[in-house]
Amino acid sequence: MEDTVVVSWYAVDNGFKEKDRPWFWAVGLVGVGVAVAAFILQNYLFSLIAVLSSFTVMIVGAQKPPRHKYSFTERGFLIGQHLMPYSQMDNFSIHEDEPRKLSIGTKTLTGVVTVPLADVDHRIIRTELKNRNIEEVDKLDSFIAGIARRVGL
Repeated sequence: MEDTVVVSWYAVDNGFKEKDRPWFWAVGLVGVGVAVAAFILQNYLFSLIAVLSSFTVMIVGAQKPPRHKYSFTERGFLIGQHLMPYSQMDNFSIHEDEPRKLSIGTKTLTGVVTVPLADVDHRIIRTELKNRNIEEVDKLDSFIAGIARRVGL
């Protein structure tokens, strides 16, 4: 059975910021500094974890995010192949300033799902969610998203 698509769009997950050399140096120096301090304190496992995590942050920071398809259907919100039913949604917020994005508060462990709106008409999305009795709030933002934005990821 095929779902009826109300609105659909393609967008890149997050606004990618190209990292310059000082960013990589800063991450590397912090990782090495923590690793040396842990090594001096004879905490060898933590020293290894510090080095590996700094390399991981560098690799993740250098990758460009993938492009996803987002769709509102009769059954819920589709992100790629993952369906979020309307019954799982608590509230939503549409940020109209650049970059435009949609935040959906959920009843799941995820908490807040934030997706870019790209060039889609936000009024269609607002109407669809309000027709499903999902409350609109002024602002929704997850704790992790705030930290990632400050770090530059």
